[in-house]
Amino acid sequence: MNPTRSLLLLWIVLLSACTAAPTTTTPVPAQTEVPATPSDTAAAPTEPSGPVLSSETAVPAPKLPAASFEAQTYVNDTAGFALDYPAGWTVNEVVVGERGTQIQFLSAPELAEAATVPADAARVNATIYQWDPKNDLEAYVEHWKSAWQASGFTILEEEPLVLELGLPAIRFTVQTPEAQVVFLVTALKDQYLVLSGEGNLEIVNEIVQRLRPISQ
Repeated sequence: MNPTRSLLLLWIVLLSACTAAPTTTTPVPAQTEVPATPSDTAAAPTEPSGPVLSSETAVPAPKLPAASFEAQTYVNDTAGFALDYPAGWTVNEVVVGERGTQIQFLSAPELAEAATVPADAARVNATIYQWDPKNDLEAYVEHWKSAWQASGFTILEEEPLVLELGLPAIRFTVQTPEAQVVFLVTALKDQYLVLSGEGNLEIVNEIVQRLRPISQ
């Protein structure tokens, strides 16, 4: 199984869960077999556990230094967010199922469907989800953690953050069977936004921290 295949499995499960009440199932970009759905009696989510967000554990984001790259800004008025990414990258917008939309930020266009992403390249996906209950980031994060556990992924790092304009988020580094992937999970209005990135994780982390809400 390759890294993209693993993430696709995760996408499919999470998207299927979006059409019903919250379960311990999960999403993936969209083109492969689906991992077994965890039962209602599945084990507790992979450590680290504990409060997802609190005023004591969330790390307020200091003012970000100038980007290490020449920045271009993607703005999604419908979802209500903006994101800085390197100038010259390719941006693709695709529909993922009936209740999900995905935007790909690619250091090279051929990475859109590449099985692996080289360490000197990067691919960042921003996916907008409709999921119930709405405006419950803690429950939604637990939903993802259960899905990762069911897919055999390991959470290597979990960090609560407060991004620009007070936007709360959780950043994870997750080990799939083939590679490490950075995830950033947050809530925007009555929907959820998940950023995931592969390849050069240094630039991926720099990009995802430049997420910010915009006024409607």
